[in-house]
Amino acid sequence: MRPVPDILTVDVEEWFHGHNYLEQVPPAVWDDQERRVEANTDCILELLARHEIPATFFVLGWTAARHPDLVRRIAAAGHEIGCHSFSHPVVFELSPEEFTADLDRCLEALDACGVRPRGYRAPSFTITPPVHPYLELLRERGFEYDCSLFPVRHPRYGQPDSPREPFVLASGADPSAAGRPFVVVPMPTWRIGGVNLPFSGGGYMRLLPSWAYRLVRSAARRQGQPCVVYLHPWELDSFRPETRQSPLLRWRSQMGQDGMAGKLEDMLRRGRFRTLGGYVDDLLAPGDLPTRSLPLACG
Repeated sequence: MRPVPDILTVDVEEWFHGHNYLEQVPPAVWDDQERRVEANTDCILELLARHEIPATFFVLGWTAARHPDLVRRIAAAGHEIGCHSFSHPVVFELSPEEFTADLDRCLEALDACGVRPRGYRAPSFTITPPVHPYLELLRERGFEYDCSLFPVRHPRYGQPDSPREPFVLASGADPSAAGRPFVVVPMPTWRIGGVNLPFSGGGYMRLLPSWAYRLVRSAARRQGQPCVVYLHPWELDSFRPETRQSPLLRWRSQMGQDGMAGKLEDMLRRGRFRTLGGYVDDLLAPGDLPTRSLPLACG
């Protein structure tokens, strides 16, 4: 079995970019909202510096265009920077032309910060079976890996039959015909009773008690799952926006923020961390990573 690292990823976006706020705070009013991403991301950077741990920051192009110095500080601290789209769309609602236009706009914003990302993560993991071919569009734009597949059942992004293990995306008969192999790293799950259970970050991490979170991560690790954790800067914030969300949606969006910093600190003390790009390099080194073609078969 391959070594199983810990990998911390941060989706660098504002609180209002989450799809749970889309109806209440549409893109037309984003620039009118209180911005908190810079201060919250700096808190994460300070925490990582204290533990001497590298991470991968998937930066929204909207954020990079407004806070280029923040992007430069992340890079200067030795962290990897990835692409998280420009405008935080639901990817499976985009045509190929709309997807590549959003992608190019994000790359332009990151280029202006002196960064060329290797990796991509779709907002809310919305590269799902209807648009799995968009992975090929990422390869064509020079990306080397994707971390958007989440093999779970979920009302927005579920794809429980997608692969659970990292793989090389095939290109015709030759998986490396387009140059360097393009690697897909699915989000980790704990498989029990034939069902893939999510746990690795965001609301799952916020809502699970610390002991339960450690237990599930250990169980997934024993199944060979790389422990890719994801979080957002706003999840460590004390700020609670006042919106007209339903009580259930507000609970899902805000519950557990007070305990997130402690959970993160505990995880950083216990883990053995790599950047996601470093992990991809480790996967490719032996030359035996499995290859899959589109459309993706069941895992």
